[in-house]
Amino acid sequence: MEIILTENVKGLGTIGEVVNVKPGYARNFLIPQGI
Repeated sequence: MEIILTENVKGLGTIGEVVNVKPGYARNFLIPQGI
């Protein structure tokens, strides 16, 4: 799953960067935090 980061995430990327993450990680961790 590709997502665009709205915040800097340590170990993942910086603001505006398009990163590829597993769907579960995005759904359960990143999206609930609003990243």
